Amino acid sequence: MASGHTLRPAGAELHVAIQRFLAEEAALLDRHAYAEWFELLTEDIAYRVTTRVDRDRADGPIEHAIIDEDRDSLHLRVRQLADPDLTRAENPPSLYRRFVSNLRADFDEEPDRFVVLTNLLVYKNRPSNAHVEVYAAERRDLIRRIDGGLRIASRLVRLDQSVLVGGTLSTVL
Repeated sequence: MASGHTLRPAGAELHVAIQRFLAEEAALLDRHAYAEWFELLTEDIAYRVTTRVDRDRADGPIEHAIIDEDRDSLHLRVRQLADPDLTRAENPPSLYRRFVSNLRADFDEEPDRFVVLTNLLVYKNRPSNAHVEVYAAERRDLIRRIDGGLRIASRLVRLDQSVLVGGTLSTVL
Protein backbone atom coordinates (compact mmCIF):
# COMPACT_ATOMS: atom_id res chain seq x y z
CA MET A 1 0.00 0.00 0.00
CA ALA A 2 1.03 3.57 -0.44
CA SER A 3 3.73 4.75 1.91
CA GLY A 4 3.88 8.38 2.87
CA HIS A 5 2.82 9.88 -0.42
CA THR A 6 -0.40 11.69 -1.19
CA LEU A 7 -3.10 9.58 -2.79
CA ARG A 8 -5.35 10.88 -5.55
CA PRO A 9 -9.12 10.34 -5.10
CA ALA A 10 -10.73 7.96 -7.58
CA GLY A 11 -13.18 9.48 -10.01
CA ALA A 12 -16.94 8.99 -9.69
CA GLU A 13 -17.17 6.11 -12.18
CA LEU A 14 -14.37 4.14 -10.51
CA HIS A 15 -15.76 4.94 -7.06
CA VAL A 16 -19.13 3.46 -8.04
CA ALA A 17 -17.46 0.38 -9.59
CA ILE A 18 -15.50 -0.27 -6.39
CA GLN A 19 -18.59 0.30 -4.25
CA ARG A 20 -20.53 -2.19 -6.37
CA PHE A 21 -17.67 -4.70 -6.22
CA LEU A 22 -17.55 -4.55 -2.41
CA ALA A 23 -21.35 -4.80 -2.14
CA GLU A 24 -21.29 -7.92 -4.32
CA GLU A 25 -18.43 -9.33 -2.23
CA ALA A 26 -20.48 -8.80 0.96
CA ALA A 27 -23.49 -10.50 -0.64
CA LEU A 28 -21.38 -13.54 -1.57
CA LEU A 29 -20.15 -13.87 2.00
CA ASP A 30 -23.66 -13.39 3.43
CA ARG A 31 -24.86 -16.26 1.19
CA HIS A 32 -21.92 -18.49 2.20
CA ALA A 33 -20.70 -18.49 -1.43
CA TYR A 34 -17.11 -18.91 -0.26
CA ALA A 35 -15.74 -20.46 -3.48
CA GLU A 36 -17.03 -17.49 -5.51
CA TRP A 37 -15.65 -15.08 -2.89
CA PHE A 38 -12.25 -16.77 -3.08
CA GLU A 39 -12.12 -16.00 -6.81
CA LEU A 40 -12.17 -12.26 -5.96
CA LEU A 41 -8.71 -12.54 -4.37
CA THR A 42 -5.34 -12.10 -6.07
CA GLU A 43 -2.69 -14.82 -6.03
CA ASP A 44 -0.64 -12.81 -3.52
CA ILE A 45 -3.50 -11.87 -1.17
CA ALA A 46 -2.56 -10.77 2.35
CA TYR A 47 -5.47 -10.90 4.83
CA ARG A 48 -4.96 -9.55 8.33
CA VAL A 49 -7.34 -8.84 11.22
CA THR A 50 -6.30 -6.90 14.31
CA THR A 51 -7.91 -5.88 17.58
CA ARG A 52 -7.09 -2.65 19.34
CA VAL A 53 -6.31 -2.10 22.97
CA ASP A 54 -6.32 1.53 24.07
CA ARG A 55 -4.15 2.03 27.11
CA ASP A 56 -4.15 5.83 27.14
CA ARG A 57 -1.06 5.85 24.96
CA ALA A 58 -0.07 9.13 23.36
CA ASP A 59 0.66 7.38 20.06
CA GLY A 60 -2.74 5.64 19.93
CA PRO A 61 -4.02 2.13 20.59
CA ILE A 62 -1.89 -0.99 20.42
CA GLU A 63 -2.90 -3.39 17.63
CA HIS A 64 -2.76 -7.15 18.09
CA ALA A 65 -2.99 -9.41 15.03
CA ILE A 66 -5.50 -12.22 15.52
CA ILE A 67 -5.55 -13.38 11.88
CA ASP A 68 -2.68 -13.17 9.40
CA GLU A 69 -3.33 -15.29 6.31
CA ASP A 70 -2.24 -15.76 2.74
CA ARG A 71 -4.00 -17.40 -0.21
CA ASP A 72 -3.19 -20.96 0.91
CA SER A 73 -4.51 -20.53 4.46
CA LEU A 74 -7.58 -18.66 3.19
CA HIS A 75 -8.24 -21.52 0.78
CA LEU A 76 -8.17 -24.00 3.67
CA ARG A 77 -10.54 -21.81 5.67
CA VAL A 78 -12.95 -21.45 2.74
CA ARG A 79 -12.98 -25.23 2.23
CA GLN A 80 -13.68 -25.72 5.93
CA LEU A 81 -16.50 -23.16 6.03
CA ALA A 82 -18.10 -24.61 2.89
CA ASP A 83 -18.07 -28.22 4.10
CA PRO A 84 -20.51 -28.98 6.97
CA ASP A 85 -18.63 -32.20 7.74
CA LEU A 86 -15.49 -30.19 8.50
CA THR A 87 -17.20 -27.43 10.48
CA ARG A 88 -19.57 -28.76 13.08
CA ALA A 89 -19.57 -25.40 14.85
CA GLU A 90 -21.20 -23.85 11.76
CA ASN A 91 -23.78 -26.57 11.16
CA PRO A 92 -26.36 -25.21 10.59
CA PRO A 93 -24.57 -22.17 9.15
CA SER A 94 -24.83 -18.84 10.92
CA LEU A 95 -26.94 -16.09 9.41
CA TYR A 96 -24.94 -13.03 8.36
CA ARG A 97 -25.59 -9.48 7.25
CA ARG A 98 -22.64 -7.28 6.26
CA PHE A 99 -22.83 -3.50 5.97
CA VAL A 100 -19.98 -1.81 4.10
CA SER A 101 -20.09 1.98 4.24
CA ASN A 102 -18.17 5.27 4.19
CA LEU A 103 -16.14 4.17 1.18
CA ARG A 104 -13.11 6.28 0.30
CA ALA A 105 -11.23 5.15 -2.81
CA ASP A 106 -7.91 6.55 -3.97
CA PHE A 107 -5.49 5.72 -6.75
CA ASP A 108 -2.38 4.03 -5.38
CA GLU A 109 1.19 4.66 -6.54
CA GLU A 110 0.83 2.23 -9.45
CA PRO A 111 -1.77 2.23 -12.23
CA ASP A 112 -4.74 -0.09 -11.74
CA ARG A 113 -4.20 -0.24 -7.95
CA PHE A 114 -6.56 1.44 -5.52
CA VAL A 115 -6.46 2.00 -1.78
CA VAL A 116 -9.99 1.64 -0.41
CA LEU A 117 -11.02 2.52 3.13
CA THR A 118 -14.43 1.42 4.41
CA ASN A 119 -16.30 0.94 7.64
CA LEU A 120 -17.68 -2.53 8.22
CA LEU A 121 -20.46 -3.85 10.43
CA VAL A 122 -21.10 -7.60 10.49
CA TYR A 123 -24.16 -9.07 12.21
CA LYS A 124 -23.96 -12.82 12.94
CA ASN A 125 -26.79 -14.91 14.38
CA ARG A 126 -26.80 -18.59 15.22
CA PRO A 127 -30.13 -20.02 13.97
CA SER A 128 -30.18 -22.68 16.67
CA ASN A 129 -30.12 -20.20 19.56
CA ALA A 130 -30.30 -16.51 20.40
CA HIS A 131 -26.52 -15.97 20.27
CA VAL A 132 -25.65 -12.79 18.34
CA GLU A 133 -22.24 -11.38 17.49
CA VAL A 134 -21.62 -7.93 16.03
CA TYR A 135 -18.26 -6.85 14.63
CA ALA A 136 -17.48 -3.22 13.88
CA ALA A 137 -14.29 -2.43 12.03
CA GLU A 138 -12.34 -0.21 9.72
CA ARG A 139 -11.07 -1.94 6.57
CA ARG A 140 -8.16 -0.95 4.38
CA ASP A 141 -8.10 -2.83 1.09
CA LEU A 142 -5.68 -2.73 -1.78
CA ILE A 143 -7.71 -3.51 -4.88
CA ARG A 144 -6.20 -4.23 -8.29
CA ARG A 145 -7.76 -4.14 -11.71
CA ILE A 146 -6.80 -7.41 -13.41
CA ASP A 147 -8.06 -8.39 -16.87
CA GLY A 148 -10.81 -5.77 -16.63
CA GLY A 149 -12.10 -6.96 -13.25
CA LEU A 150 -11.40 -5.91 -9.69
CA ARG A 151 -9.57 -8.20 -7.23
CA ILE A 152 -8.62 -7.84 -3.56
CA ALA A 153 -4.81 -7.86 -3.17
CA SER A 154 -4.69 -7.14 0.54
CA ARG A 155 -7.09 -6.52 3.37
CA LEU A 156 -6.39 -5.11 6.81
CA VAL A 157 -9.36 -5.23 9.18
CA ARG A 158 -9.04 -3.21 12.38
CA LEU A 159 -11.72 -4.43 14.76
CA ASP A 160 -13.02 -1.82 17.18
CA GLN A 161 -13.45 -4.31 20.01
CA SER A 162 -10.53 -5.56 22.05
CA VAL A 163 -12.33 -8.71 23.23
CA LEU A 164 -14.13 -11.11 20.88
CA VAL A 165 -17.61 -11.96 22.16
CA GLY A 166 -17.54 -15.48 20.75
CA GLY A 167 -13.98 -16.15 21.89
CA THR A 168 -12.76 -16.94 18.36
CA LEU A 169 -13.27 -15.45 14.93
CA SER A 170 -14.31 -17.76 12.10
CA THR A 171 -16.16 -15.00 10.23
CA VAL A 172 -14.62 -13.71 7.00
CA LEU A 173 -14.51 -9.94 7.34
